Amino acid sequence: MSLECHNTIFWRSLLFVPANKARFVAKARISDADAIIIDLEDAILPGQKADARAQVPGMVADLSSAGRNVLVRINRPLPLAIRDIEASVSAQVSALVVAKASSAEHLALIGEAVAESEARLGLPEGHTRLVPLIETAGGVARMEEIASSPRVVAMACGDEDLAADLLCEPDSETIVAIKHRLVLAAALKNVWPLGLLGSITEFRDTEAYGASVRRSREAGLRGTLCIHPAQVAIANHGFAPSSSLIEQAARVVEAAEAAQRAGSGTVGLDGRMIDAPVLRRACQILAAARSYGASPAGNGNPAPGDRSIR
Repeated sequence: MSLECHNTIFWRSLLFVPANKARFVAKARISDADAIIIDLEDAILPGQKADARAQVPGMVADLSSAGRNVLVRINRPLPLAIRDIEASVSAQVSALVVAKASSAEHLALIGEAVAESEARLGLPEGHTRLVPLIETAGGVARMEEIASSPRVVAMACGDEDLAADLLCEPDSETIVAIKHRLVLAAALKNVWPLGLLGSITEFRDTEAYGASVRRSREAGLRGTLCIHPAQVAIANHGFAPSSSLIEQAARVVEAAEAAQRAGSGTVGLDGRMIDAPVLRRACQILAAARSYGASPAGNGNPAPGDRSIR
């Protein structure tokens, strides 16, 4: 059994902040969100795009000075996207959220523009990662190829846009089925699956939101986009491994290490055989726990901090 544990990103909560609402930055700055997404798309009216874009560098500087992991959501029409990229790519922005991602070719075009901005700023090519949003029927049909694009580090469904394109409800079984497929596509390409089996627009009924988070975690989703600060703590708690799960994972790894030192390829623990898949999941749980500041002796509720791309 291999004891290698691969690190990745560990985003449980990604909080949107409209780029033209600078007053929201103060709340985002002190929130426990694993990442902050400065939004240039849905939250901004067409006539306000240019003014909002001009606010991005200052917002990025403010949030990054507080140690926050910053992303920017860019627009879909290519002319707008190019302007957004030129304003957004910087050493302090870890990823761009790509609205209405439609194909690998679409992301390749975005990647070319990003690479030009990186070169102009002296950043290494590949510094800026991509988080495509699946928001159209075409995007659903090409989900696997979208996930395979080189810069992609995570992906999510854009529920409202996708529901409008498919003429269904955002919390319908149709959208749920697509998110199940997203989990598979993300696993095949080793990217982080984001989403909620429920509506991300619900922030008043915290009990219902918490139930959606638990259901989403059980389905294989690992984090969610948040539109309100009230959702962050619930998402962080719901998507983080519990203290008992962390402790069990630590015991699995310790038993496997002991067996390896003894020259054995297999070992039993609590009446259960520890094989490669069991060990792999234990490693993933412990990697996530370390990212969230938890430990086998902790309470499973990590302190806030920078959740940067690993």
